[in-house]
Amino acid sequence: MSVYYPPIQEHEDLIRAALRVIEGTHYGRPEDPHADAEQQYGQEQLALAARALVEAVNAKPADEQPVGWGRTTGEGVA
Repeated sequence: MSVYYPPIQEHEDLIRAALRVIEGTHYGRPEDPHADAEQQYGQEQLALAARALVEAVNAKPADEQPVGWGRTTGEGVA
């Protein structure tokens, strides 16, 4: 078993999206007419970045995935 290294681009995209959501949550100006749209957009980008990271990790060989990482088949998910 080797050391896990995340897919760099997807990992950085996820961090960037998370920081955007944090920025909008903590530093957004409520008087800005686009604040709600920016927050919603940031959350959507965070979800897409998380999905891309999961797909990139799933594409790695099993010995390069994090310990305990298992591919899900989607069965039993409601």
